Amino acid sequence: MSASSSAEPSKKILNVGPTNLETYVLPQEGYSVQITHTLKSIQKTWDALVPSHNIFLQRAYLETLENYPPATMTFNYLVFYQGQCPIGIGYTQNFKIKGGDSLSTKLNEEAEKPACRLRGIRSALENWLIKKATFNILIAGNLLLTGEHGHYFKGLNEEQGIELMRQGTAVLHKKIEKQGTKVQLILFKDFLPSSTATTRNLEQHAFHKFKVQPSMYLPLAPEWKTQEDYLSAMSSKYRVKARRAAKKGKNILKKEFDLASIQENEEQLFGLYKSVADNADFNAFTLHKGYFGALKEYLRERYKLIAYYIDNQLIAFYTTIFSGEDMQAHFLGLDKKYNRSHQVYLNILYDLVRMGIYHRVKRVDFARTALEIKSSVGALPRDMNCFIKHRNRFSGTIIRLLLKYLNSEEKWQQRRPFKGKFPPAKSP
Repeated sequence: MSASSSAEPSKKILNVGPTNLETYVLPQEGYSVQITHTLKSIQKTWDALVPSHNIFLQRAYLETLENYPPATMTFNYLVFYQGQCPIGIGYTQNFKIKGGDSLSTKLNEEAEKPACRLRGIRSALENWLIKKATFNILIAGNLLLTGEHGHYFKGLNEEQGIELMRQGTAVLHKKIEKQGTKVQLILFKDFLPSSTATTRNLEQHAFHKFKVQPSMYLPLAPEWKTQEDYLSAMSSKYRVKARRAAKKGKNILKKEFDLASIQENEEQLFGLYKSVADNADFNAFTLHKGYFGALKEYLRERYKLIAYYIDNQLIAFYTTIFSGEDMQAHFLGLDKKYNRSHQVYLNILYDLVRMGIYHRVKRVDFARTALEIKSSVGALPRDMNCFIKHRNRFSGTIIRLLLKYLNSEEKWQQRRPFKGKFPPAKSP
């Protein structure tokens, strides 16, 4: 499939898909794309194309996010046609980000570091520029997740799929700007280093590749039928650590919340989530207060929220989403004053493993952040690439400064808690 980056999207056509939606001929001969901002208008076509193994491209999850979005986030859905036949889907997010709001903790830490006078002036200027910067970002993928969740094509290879998605995103970009919104940055999010066709295609079209923190995965050995089997696979040092954490958390009462319980405790859950999010080095967005309850309503048993109580007080929670053979650790919240005394966060990690074993999934996805402590329960790092394109020199300068803060290498030591050769199952 040949690329044609300079070609403008040609005339609007109305002979494929729902006739009330905008459909554009793509530069790639024989292909077109239909664009809409709500799944309701294309639900039958979307459901017919979406893969069964990826819940994050299915309508149940995407409509939850569409109806309960983070502030300043809107959505676009793309259906690709070859002639009259729908052959693929794509998903993007429009998001406005303020550098100062998202990086406040990180910037304050940088400002407090001792430095020579010249370097201090430079750092102060960089911090000021970042704090003042506001970007409209077009994201091919999902800002709330780790992993490849931006598009899916039936019967096409990776090279063909990424070329169509890139062309469709270019059409969407022009459409957004014609409506009066300037897009400073286009982001293609989370691709494995093995996705060489994607890397080659995007870099050929002026996208810059960069790495973010690795995603942490734990492959579960088939022979682990219980938590004790998992602990028995560990060396004595890490088994002792796990039992010590369990002992410190013995007074924690754990409850799985149904929909009514989530809605009843919505304010407390949101407050616990905010206490974690507000202390992160980088926090791009704030979830909608109704997001946790909506996930339960839409996903039902594929979504779990487990609450932690001490002396009848809600002090923490974690959430999971089941997608195919994977269980993804989603958002959590905790009252940090209990963390040290009761090892709350570490107990959450062990409980995630326990839940994965109980539900017989093949992998537990712990997502990003807290890399070393996640590796101490057996998680392995998996690198992912992102790709950005900026529209002018000034925005490019600010983006490079942002990337400097986002990509500052975290010093961490990978722990290897298992006896013998790790992993006990296939690496993620």
